[in-house]
Amino acid sequence: MSQTTSSRILVTGGSRGLGLAICTRLLTEGQEVFTLARSISAEVQKLAASFPGRLHFHPVDLADREAVDGYVKQHPWLMDLDGLVANAALGTDGLLLMTPDAALRKCIEVNLTSTVVLTKTILKGMLQRGGNLVFISSIAAKTALKGLSVYSATKAGLAAFCRTIAKEYGERGIRANCILPGFLDTEMSHGLNDHQRQQIIRRTALRRLGEGDDICGVVSFLLSPAARFITGAEIVVDGGFSI
Repeated sequence: MSQTTSSRILVTGGSRGLGLAICTRLLTEGQEVFTLARSISAEVQKLAASFPGRLHFHPVDLADREAVDGYVKQHPWLMDLDGLVANAALGTDGLLLMTPDAALRKCIEVNLTSTVVLTKTILKGMLQRGGNLVFISSIAAKTALKGLSVYSATKAGLAAFCRTIAKEYGERGIRANCILPGFLDTEMSHGLNDHQRQQIIRRTALRRLGEGDDICGVVSFLLSPAARFITGAEIVVDGGFSI
């Protein structure tokens, strides 16, 4: 995939936070970007106005399996994509026995099931021309973090899914790689109190939380020709939190 030639890339969960940052980065690099989220945000509307005709927002509740299945059936253009950045995620914060079953199911649907369903459709179109898949996992997939058992399970599942897709479809010119971010200063971490934030910062070798741009650069690299011999990789981007 050339960074000087416009490619069609789907970014899930692009209405805010990391997803919005990824969309912004890809648009500035000249890509045509599609993004899915439950509802459009003011930030996405502003971004679309800045890149007319190149950012396409579609409202889809990724926690609703029937809605995802229906969306896939109604949008055959999903099989005409050059890349996927599976970013959409929902966190669960609390001990397992204190977490409602509905919250557990929603986390699994958003973080794992919807990605599998979308990937299956997108892969069909990539079989003849190749493509790039980037899955946003988490260091929680490898590092035990209290209160994040189900979230961690979904992110570990996503990493395993990525490795297997890389093995199954590499011979068709399809690359699949996984990014494992650490704690980012996005909406997902805004629920942390100051004591928790300082604990994380002290444990992080670079002594700060990550920013969206720290991940966007890796996404851009993995989608580019510079990464043409990289597949099945798990790239940790956590500022040294997990070392």
